[in-house]
Amino acid sequence: MDLINFNWSEYWANNYSGINHKSKEDLVDFWDKFSENYAKHILTNENLNGDIKRNVEKFKEIFNLDNNTTILEIGPGPGTYTIPLAKIVKNITVVEPSTGMSEILLKRAKEENIDNITIINKRWDDVELHRDFEKHDLVFSSYSLVVEDMGESLLKMNESKNKYCGILTFGNLPVHKDIYVKIGDILNLENTKKGDFSLNYILINNILNQYEIYANINIHEKSFCQYFNNIEEAFKKYKSGYTKTRELELSEDQINDVKKLLEDTLTKTKDGWTYNTESKEAFLWW
Repeated sequence: MDLINFNWSEYWANNYSGINHKSKEDLVDFWDKFSENYAKHILTNENLNGDIKRNVEKFKEIFNLDNNTTILEIGPGPGTYTIPLAKIVKNITVVEPSTGMSEILLKRAKEENIDNITIINKRWDDVELHRDFEKHDLVFSSYSLVVEDMGESLLKMNESKNKYCGILTFGNLPVHKDIYVKIGDILNLENTKKGDFSLNYILINNILNQYEIYANINIHEKSFCQYFNNIEEAFKKYKSGYTKTRELELSEDQINDVKKLLEDTLTKTKDGWTYNTESKEAFLWW
């Protein structure tokens, strides 16, 4: 393989484009339905909140954030970073296709008397510079570049910045991989989920290098905790990792075996079930 002339953008498109859901509509529908549960657990996790505060302080220093700064954020979800950043900068424009996530973000902003957030209810694939928004000082994404063409998306980020671009993404394999592999065995499916690698920082950095964009990279530890009210809820979450990309009919035995696996893997608490582990997070900026 000629790594010097290898087309990483084309490699990504051929191997990872379109694998996250059966269609664009399914992707938005998934996050609409999962938004409340996701926000509940993300925003109440003390360890994760500590990670977020650490990162925000790092952003302030690296990107020189102040009350004159404008930010364009891709896929803000429930405002994990949007809310704390909005308290520092002049304004934030977010690109968020999920109305469920947007509603949670707006509710949180209202509760904290924040009025400098503008929402563009579209996918990053579908927005255009100078049509939907103007350039911002910082273009930022956190685990949200689920796109059709990664090369095109990164170039769009670069073209949309006045000063900086920043990306938070996986610093190692996603923490759920061990569970998905075991579930794949039970369901007689391939263990390899290509989606595990699509947002890995190495692939993103290789594509950036292809366009002569040379990012700074920092790898740090990251806490991870997933909460479920019951095993049925956990089953639906992990099952969606397979059914969002294909039609899948499970037998009663398979369903029971997957639930038993989750009972053995997750930790029982007085309020439900949790999955706790440590992972690594990558921060790229240029």
